[in-house]
Amino acid sequence: MNGSNDNKPKWVNETETKEIEQLIGFLFINYLRKVENRKVQHFSPNKNDENKNPDIFIHLDGKLQSAQITQIRLNDYLTKFNETKNLCNKLSKLITEIYKPPLKINIQIYPPWEAEEPIRSKHKIHKRIAKVIALSLSENIDKLSTNNEFLNFDLDKSIFRDFADSYNFYPIPDNCKSNYFGENNVYIDYEFDDIKISEEDIINAVNKVYTDKNNGHSQILIIWGDQNQFMGTESKIYNQIQKKFINSSFESIYFLFFYNTLDIEIRTISCWKIE
Repeated sequence: MNGSNDNKPKWVNETETKEIEQLIGFLFINYLRKVENRKVQHFSPNKNDENKNPDIFIHLDGKLQSAQITQIRLNDYLTKFNETKNLCNKLSKLITEIYKPPLKINIQIYPPWEAEEPIRSKHKIHKRIAKVIALSLSENIDKLSTNNEFLNFDLDKSIFRDFADSYNFYPIPDNCKSNYFGENNVYIDYEFDDIKISEEDIINAVNKVYTDKNNGHSQILIIWGDQNQFMGTESKIYNQIQKKFINSSFESIYFLFFYNTLDIEIRTISCWKIE
């Protein structure tokens, strides 16, 4: 996940449980029909889905099958992502308190690290870099207004060595929106793609699903996730589910995922059965 995906409207609201269950149920029975060639009549919600009871019932192969639906979330990654998002919003506010440009500007700030999480930085350094960037913006606003190109700047390593080593500006066309976070025409990317997903984060996420759902009252477990936050770790998540649920209470388990973003021209739904 990055700023662009987080800013976009969701295909389905993750906080609306019934909406999620309806969508996942629909996607799952389509998978059963098209991939497993199963005979599925329809599915229906369970009005009493508390205490590990089924979320939906599926009329499958002439029998009534029960299924639980649960989301897997990489909480450690999301925490790091939100910390960075909040920092970008903060820097944007600090910059525009000094200088608000008359046109929309994307600002990329490049940190000098390749760690798994953002470094902890203090308000003092945020104010200092905001002042530098605001001054740089005001001095180059004419160039940015007339030239549709990147302007790159190095930072003083003696001051900013632990926070960032450079930044750039890029003007946003009038008919476009920024994919980054911020306000008042200043939108910032503090290297979201450098935030890594750890093996421990995957293990913890799968363990939570197991603790929450195992020994329930359903035959099928559907674990679904938003592919925006997986960053290419889908196979690792699958392997960990397979390892953890080898002796679970469920007869069958599926890992279903997709990009939970509304404006996708060609949408791909992936559903992997846990063997």
